[in-house]
Amino acid sequence: MVEADAHPNLMLRLLEPFAVHDVQPTRLRMDGPADGVIDMADLGQMRAEIAFTAPVEVAERLWSRIDVMVPVRSSHLVSTAFSEAAA
Repeated sequence: MVEADAHPNLMLRLLEPFAVHDVQPTRLRMDGPADGVIDMADLGQMRAEIAFTAPVEVAERLWSRIDVMVPVRSSHLVSTAFSEAAA
C-alpha cells in the first residue's frame, strides 16, 4: 500500500523496482484524485495497492526501495502469508 503525490510518472516509478528484482505484480490498483484532474501546482494524492508474490527478503527490499521515493508519503508492506499449521 502506497500513498504518494499524484505525479504523472508515479506508476512507472512504483513498478520499476519490480522489474529490477524480476517480480511480476499480480494485481495493481491505483486511485487518483476524485475528479481525475492533476493540477501540477497542487498534485494531490494517489493511493496504490500492488499485490505480488516474493520471498520475504525480496518483498522487504521492494518495500524499502518504494518507501524512499520522493513522491511517496507513506507505504506499508502487508503480508498475506499464512501458516499451514494454522489452516
